[in-house]
Amino acid sequence: MRRPLLLLALLLLPFTSQAGPDVLRVGASNELMSTLEPLVDQYQIETRNKVLLIGGDESELTEQVRQGTPYDLLLTPLHSTEQTQLLRCNARAMQKLTLVKGERRALATDFIDYLGKHCTDR
Repeated sequence: MRRPLLLLALLLLPFTSQAGPDVLRVGASNELMSTLEPLVDQYQIETRNKVLLIGGDESELTEQVRQGTPYDLLLTPLHSTEQTQLLRCNARAMQKLTLVKGERRALATDFIDYLGKHCTDR
């Protein structure tokens, strides 16, 4: 009896670490993590919305998106002033790419609005 339960628990283990439907999955370049981490913490406390902030190298994140990693939002440093989706935070310019539609897009938009209102350089 213990073996089937242990086997079932082991099979379900990978699913417990994935973000649920009420968690905003944000990919952010390592360069922006120190700016975003305290804002994400504050956002989660104030709104009770959950954010899974996933850091990585910018090219690595881009490749993950190409391969279908389910990010809802991607934040990377702005290297060119010609980008249209711009967010300034703590004297840093970021480009944002919203990757979802429907209710999750609204959650991503709320998060971006929150960042815009609560950055210290405004």
